[in-house]
Amino acid sequence: MKLVLDAFARHCAERPDDAAIVDPDRSALTWSELAVRVAAMRALIATRTAPGARVCVSVPSGSAFWIAVLAAASSGRMPCLLPDPIPGMIADRIPGELGADALLVNAAMVADSARMPPRQGSAAEPIGAILLSSGTTGHSRFVVRSVEAIDLIARTLVDEGLSAPGDIVASFLPMAHAYGFEHAFLAPILAGARVHALGAFSLEKATNALAAGATAMPLVPITAKALAEARPSAPRLRCAVTAGTVLPKAVRTEFERAFGLQLVDLYGASELGTIWLDRGDGGRPVRGVEITLVGGDGSSGEIAVRSVCMLTGVIDANGLCQPATEDGCFRTGDLGARAPDDSLRVTGRIKLVFDVGGLKVNPIEIEQALELHPSIHRALVKPVSADSALQRVAAEIELREGVPEPTFIGLRAHLAPLVPSHAIPRSIVVVAHLPTTASGKLLRETLANAPAATDAPAVVIAPVMHRPKGLEQRGEREKYTKTLFDVTAHGYDNSSGAAFMRSGRWYRRRMLVMAGLKTGGTHLDVGSGTGLCAALAQEIVGPTGRVVAIDPSTGMLEIARRRGVRETVEGRAESLPFPDASFDVVSMSYMLRHIDDLMLAFGEARRVLRPCGRIVIFEVTRPTRIGVREAFDLSMYWVVPAIGVVASGRSSTFQMMQYWADTIKAAARPERIVEALERSGFVGTRHLLELGVFSCYRGSAPFAAPAP
Repeated sequence: MKLVLDAFARHCAERPDDAAIVDPDRSALTWSELAVRVAAMRALIATRTAPGARVCVSVPSGSAFWIAVLAAASSGRMPCLLPDPIPGMIADRIPGELGADALLVNAAMVADSARMPPRQGSAAEPIGAILLSSGTTGHSRFVVRSVEAIDLIARTLVDEGLSAPGDIVASFLPMAHAYGFEHAFLAPILAGARVHALGAFSLEKATNALAAGATAMPLVPITAKALAEARPSAPRLRCAVTAGTVLPKAVRTEFERAFGLQLVDLYGASELGTIWLDRGDGGRPVRGVEITLVGGDGSSGEIAVRSVCMLTGVIDANGLCQPATEDGCFRTGDLGARAPDDSLRVTGRIKLVFDVGGLKVNPIEIEQALELHPSIHRALVKPVSADSALQRVAAEIELREGVPEPTFIGLRAHLAPLVPSHAIPRSIVVVAHLPTTASGKLLRETLANAPAATDAPAVVIAPVMHRPKGLEQRGEREKYTKTLFDVTAHGYDNSSGAAFMRSGRWYRRRMLVMAGLKTGGTHLDVGSGTGLCAALAQEIVGPTGRVVAIDPSTGMLEIARRRGVRETVEGRAESLPFPDASFDVVSMSYMLRHIDDLMLAFGEARRVLRPCGRIVIFEVTRPTRIGVREAFDLSMYWVVPAIGVVASGRSSTFQMMQYWADTIKAAARPERIVEALERSGFVGTRHLLELGVFSCYRGSAPFAAPAP
């Protein structure tokens, strides 16, 4: 890392007042400010460790990461890059593998160093770094990379044009991950680029970053796909890279059509850095990399790499660095093929580890964590396809004899402190028996050929019994509704307000107050649409409170922002991008028909609610009396849409409100919604019906986490 440290010192001397890194909260540090913070942190590390010691860095991606790693490396210590927070299964291994005396640097320590009086810690030659690799056998490993290897990969990325002087790098990557370490730390510092660390990906943040002049953006295929579909303005974007999993050809084509920009697909490994780059004509090895295909006919087989950037070794259970190559080659566990023009592509995987949104999932570690649960005898974890660019995690579990079946919410709560959040299964299915060998080893090959589990909890409660013709498939429906709501957003409030005699505001306000929302509170409005409920909640919580509106429709969220909603997020109910226990109240307004599984959506709401927090759900319920029901159906399908068109001045409103009428007609009855709330862990659930059609559902998160 000497080359990178020298570049850092040069930027601090030559351009001290230029911004170097911008944090997710938009606070920025200049090169000179970084230098002061790094020196203070280096002095702090020097007082607590001896030269050559291992320094575990577990901090949020952004300036804290830069400061901690630069300080550790420049003090002659070896930084070890760990996730933030550290999963329990990894934390248990630190004393044995990294050493009981390894210093753990966290965000609090970095913040403390900022308050130290400026002083120069004694600088020393860097000795390399340790990365956490997912491994090729299913066991994650601490991988040692030398100073020379780290510098060469940084130099290669700059030479290949993936980071350039003056770049503004908009990054959603976790910097402790090898991909983020290289593209949001090493290469930008070497090139003298500015990095904007943006936290978790959202389309809104990516759109804003591109509009503000981002020139480079490292992505994973699923985020590249989202950008390609949205086609935001990107006036200065010159370089976009994907990595983490295989890039579907359709995503590449759509991205390049949207931005007129060649998408660079990177294949690499924590043990080796970047192996090859594919600019649309097949993978081409980067400088210093030699690739062999093992076990095939020479044109296909397992990808084995010999590289000057490869790992020094892996750390064993006793903290010693052991070789990890065979005849000087590192076998990746991926299958590849070589074309006649000598280009390469990945064709499959023979290793257990798989990717979820560009992040690795180690099935053995997740299985071990599941088997710590007192009800589980054996577990199998595997990927299931969500679409062409995204996999999700599924699990099958075999229970111990005579024990009650654990709840899906309870199992997720059990896993939360043990494994990374992206690795928690979205589907957990109980099976009578998982096939094994005579010695008790899981027969993964047999299971791999079995039908995949559905992407939902074992119990699925659908909010709608049947869908309109042509909209049965989720992908078709999401595309249809997103387009429909984007084009009707500007007239939506007028149409829905006129249809229900302007009762929406006072009704929602009363129910929010009854749910306990008050000044200074925190509120999440799921499926917020134009932000009517969020804006009312903002009035209730006042300037000291927090209200977030989340919705998949960018058109609707734009109206919400114009209405004055301060915080908007593009996202879906089934996967809320917020930490556990973040909100006092969660609301859902007339949006259940747009999701597939009430259990999954309510489970996410339960997760982000604080103990004793409340969920409030607003819905329209079809009357049960025959004569009233027929009049209601007729009104909802013809009269209400006609009123909506007149009120909004948009003919597209008619189609939108007829879709609403179709789904109300097919909606689950209130007792099924209450059942889903209770199965998801809510207590004190209630269903209130007013004027025969307006339903409000309420429930509370329990005081403690749900029992297994």
